[in-house]
Formats: sequence, C-alpha cells, structure tokens
Amino acid sequence: RCDCGAATIVLTSGTIKNPGRRFYRCGANSVVANKLATVEQDLAAIKAELDDMKKDITEIIKIIECLRMKS
Repeated sequence: RCDCGAATIVLTSGTIKNPGRRFYRCGANSVVANKLATVEQDLAAIKAELDDMKKDITEIIKIIECLRMKS
C-alpha cells in the first residue's frame, strides 16, 4: 500500500539499465494507470501486427524460392 492508503501498482522496468526491475507506484494516480493500460493495449496490437508481418514475409520468401527454382 501507498503512504496515502491507496493500493499500489507494480510496474516492471524495460530499460537497459534496469531490465526486469520491479517498482511500485501509487494506484490513486488514475492518469498513470489509464496511460499504462492504453500503452499495454497498443503494444499488444503492435505485437500481433508484427507477428502477421513475419508470417507474410515467410510466405513471400517461400514464393521467391519457388520462382527461383523454376527459372
């Protein structure tokens, strides 16, 4: 719990200097919590899009290899 009595939010650092380090933030600051939730949603969407792109690239590479074998 925060000194103010609110529940705390556990965050994990993704920086090079402190990778994986956990730290705590006051849960009463809803702006931070809302921003964090938005960023997490955006990140999940970006990861899904990146996975789709990787699949597309794999397909394109296979097509190129087939075309090279035919010529």
